[in-house]
Amino acid sequence: MQRVRVTTRRTFVLRLAGAAGSPSALGAACAPGQATGRAEPTPGGVPNRPVALTYLNQGAALGGAFWDKALALFRQQHPQVSVEYIPNAGGTPVMEKFISLAAGTTPDMVKLNPQFVEPLRARGALADLTPYVKRDARTFKPEDFVGASAARAMGPCPLTPSGRGASSGSPPDRPLTPSGRGASSGCWHAIPDNAGLWFLIYNTNAFQQVGAGAPDATWTWDRLADVVRQTMARDPNVLGMSMPPYELPVRDNGGDILTRDEKKCLLDEPAAVEAFQWMADQRHRHRIVPPSEDNTPQALRGHFDTGRIVAHVADSGFLSATLRQQVNTTWDIAPLPKGKVARVSTAKGPSTSIAAESKEKDAAWAWLAHYTGPEMQRQQAVEEGSTTARRSAMQAYLDAAKGFNKQALLDAVSIARPMPYVARWDEISKEIDAGQVQILTRQEPPRTVLAEVARKVNAILAAGATP
Repeated sequence: MQRVRVTTRRTFVLRLAGAAGSPSALGAACAPGQATGRAEPTPGGVPNRPVALTYLNQGAALGGAFWDKALALFRQQHPQVSVEYIPNAGGTPVMEKFISLAAGTTPDMVKLNPQFVEPLRARGALADLTPYVKRDARTFKPEDFVGASAARAMGPCPLTPSGRGASSGSPPDRPLTPSGRGASSGCWHAIPDNAGLWFLIYNTNAFQQVGAGAPDATWTWDRLADVVRQTMARDPNVLGMSMPPYELPVRDNGGDILTRDEKKCLLDEPAAVEAFQWMADQRHRHRIVPPSEDNTPQALRGHFDTGRIVAHVADSGFLSATLRQQVNTTWDIAPLPKGKVARVSTAKGPSTSIAAESKEKDAAWAWLAHYTGPEMQRQQAVEEGSTTARRSAMQAYLDAAKGFNKQALLDAVSIARPMPYVARWDEISKEIDAGQVQILTRQEPPRTVLAEVARKVNAILAAGATP
């Protein structure tokens, strides 16, 4: 049962009324940096005294039924710990909200989209979770995370007194970061809780009517565009397809955003320029991508549901909404198309971090290890239809899900790459987004725009890690 406390921040506190189930198992060793005191720690390093934790969500949504269930199970083992869930209402981006909070009022935990993890780590705002991950590796199973998801949650290790970086964690299959380094060379500053993968969702009836069949991994972006043109010729009500996220055509064409050492922008290179030109051509020359007002998330949702958009690069949130709403349009998901050089997806789902300022890191880790641990994530995947960042939970989701091509999700996992979320990515992203608008509205040719974008991004990179 949940009791909601109404305040000016629209926060609510979840209180235990009892629930059946098994709690997350944590090691009995004391947590790193545990404060000493008269009270002896309970298993998992949680102090044996009342502990009040706060958790800032990245958006305005409430915690929901699964949060209630997970907290009730957690408090069966740690009844002295309460967790206050704080929705980020008011429209302020969570990174700005987190930074602006006065000293002593910072939440113990914060849920972040991946582009905010490294900027906050570079500011010293996030705790190093590596000692906890290593200590509890047997039960927490860090190797269970999708490789690209683990890479986006890690960053440079804090310096030890000797001046060397602290020992690193051991994420799964040593995925490459955008810089080309193995993710095992970094330290954990966040724990992924959703894979956030791109894949293709399409109108099966529209494709069948033009004899196209189901897209597969052999399809190119040009073939997809040609099929969409055929559906538009057959049905004048069809608007076409959505504009793909820019990193997909760029990387598929052999380009990238930054160099492997993350010190130079590559968007002014021929492969990236050609990819952006292709994107602009789909809107203005071939007219299969509608104007920007028809490409907003809300507009795309409505257009796909009514059959006006017949192909869309979607993520798990879009898929979950499609399943939940039981739309009238016939649909399925498929592997992403390929370019001249590669075929990639992006791992972009959110993670949760513990604040460096938190005075209750041991208890916060106990909750985080429980909520993002293998068992809770498997349950969440099945009950909420969530494509979590754990392989075992993804498999549980696929075992339970019905009505779509499950192999397409596994395909997206296998080709997923992280974005180069460097410390000043928030500034870099603004420059790239502004340049993309210029290109897609035909203000300037891609070569001209991207040369200026690269110049500005290189200046940001040269200025250093923090503003």
